[in-house]
Order: sequence, then C-alpha cells, then structure tokens
Amino acid sequence: MFACERAAVVPDLMCVAKGLTGGFLSLAATFATDHVHDAFTGGNRARAFFHGHSYTANPIACAAANASLGIFESEPVFKRIAAIEKVHAARLPAFAAHAAVADVRHIGTVAAIELKVPDAGYLSSLRPRLYKFFLSRDVLLRPLGNVVYLLPPYVITPEQLNFVYGVIHDSLELTSQTA
Repeated sequence: MFACERAAVVPDLMCVAKGLTGGFLSLAATFATDHVHDAFTGGNRARAFFHGHSYTANPIACAAANASLGIFESEPVFKRIAAIEKVHAARLPAFAAHAAVADVRHIGTVAAIELKVPDAGYLSSLRPRLYKFFLSRDVLLRPLGNVVYLLPPYVITPEQLNFVYGVIHDSLELTSQTA
C-alpha cells in the first residue's frame, strides 16, 4: 500500500493523508515505530509528542477512511494496480523509442513521459497546449511543463488506460509545433 514497502524501507515516522479517504475528505495520520513512540510516552509530559494534523480525528473523514480502507479488503484493488502496472510496462517502451520523447519512467501506478522541447521544465510553453489537447480528446491529464504524468484511478480498465495512451501518442505532434 505504501511506497516505502516497494522500496523495502521501514521509516521511523510516516505521515499519510489523502489516500486514507480515497481523496474524498481531508484526513491525516502519523505512524511511528514502537521505538519512536516509546520515546515520547510515560509520566513525564516534557517528553510528550505535541504533534497533530489539522484534520486529525474528524468523525466524518474517519468514517470515509474506514469505508475507503474497507474497499481494499472487499475488492480486488491490488489486482487492479497490477493491471495498471502491466499496461504501463507494455506501452512505455514505444514512447521511449519515439523521437519526441526524452525519457519515460514508471513505478507502481505512476508513469511519466518527458517530451523533448527547447524550453523544457515546469514552465514549458508546451504544457498549456498539451492540457488543451487532452481536454479536447476527453482525457483529464495535468502535464507538469513538458512532462505528462499518468496517475490513473485504480478503477480504470486496461481498455480505458490504453485509450489514454493513444491520446498521449497523438499529442506528440505538438512537440514539433511552435507555440
């Protein structure tokens, strides 16, 4: 469920937020190892860990979090995640070989396609043209400069994700057009 698991890292502290409620309501939590937790407990208030999130323990958000986490137990979420990863792995190599593409990368359900442009970076003039193009094709993607990120919802089907990749492929012609 967490990037640290994929990286085989066990953090001493971990803050989580949006994913708890599926992004539906604001809620945050901090996890700590027993070693860290124990350093802040006991009868001495000077050792207390005076930390909290502004949205901690909101009852409605907690109910949404319980429902969201329940989906992981009742639905094949991890199979859906694996299906997304499979599409990324199948589709990205063709982009890597395209002349308009500088780099492709993916981990888990996140993929990125970096496009070659003279003004690469977050403020690239390509970004607004890409955004407008994607919207005209009924695809909601938010390019960051000249990088197209795919962060599909876990309910996306392989067919829908392949459609998105097709639209991204069609957008590559924009890299050769002037602003």
